[in-house]
Amino acid sequence: MKKYSFAILSSFIFLSSLAQDKTPIRFYKNAKVGYKDESGKVIVEPTYQAGSDFYNGYALVLKNNKRGFINNTSNVVIDFIYDDASVFTQLGFARVTQGGKSGYINKAGKVIIPLEFDFADDFNKDGLARVSKNSKFGYINPKGVEVIKLQYENAHNFTEEVAAVQNADKKWGYINSKNVYTIAATFDEAAPFYNGLARVRKDNKAYYIDLKGNWVKDEKKPEEEEMEKLERKH
Repeated sequence: MKKYSFAILSSFIFLSSLAQDKTPIRFYKNAKVGYKDESGKVIVEPTYQAGSDFYNGYALVLKNNKRGFINNTSNVVIDFIYDDASVFTQLGFARVTQGGKSGYINKAGKVIIPLEFDFADDFNKDGLARVSKNSKFGYINPKGVEVIKLQYENAHNFTEEVAAVQNADKKWGYINSKNVYTIAATFDEAAPFYNGLARVRKDNKAYYIDLKGNWVKDEKKPEEEEMEKLERKH
């Protein structure tokens, strides 16, 4: 009997935790954003110009052209003072912009990395964020330390453990998190890797390479793609 009662109690606690974790659902009315619970009950009136889904308990919303954050009980937890912002990542950071400068805040609204960058991106799962200052790009860690010095003319985010960067000669290559080139900077254009492939351009020719920098296939011309689509239909 005690074992049976414990099982019931455990199930109740588990189901209660699920209920508490239910995420509000965004909806639109008269071009305004609000939020409902799963039963359809309105918990946040549609008064916002725009709003994100809830991430890590907070939603990013727009009011009077300023960004702020609300929690899942509709309370404003970070006031509407930012010109731009991103949602909170798993690290508990959000990128914010004010007066043309970007930095990062935590969920208490405290600035944890000063708003000193001309451009800043979200932290990725490996804990690196792409930033720019004085027209140079590099990468910082969650403590705001430049783990890859701001030295590049341009840069993309890290994907599949490498990032495309442009050097002073305007050539693109790929580096790892230790700032070591894994693929030499010989390209006129270079995109991030996705599923093991990245699109590059060199000598006016676009093609795809693998993570070792080997040619895999040429980029198809639009007319070739259309022809393939027609052939698949027949």
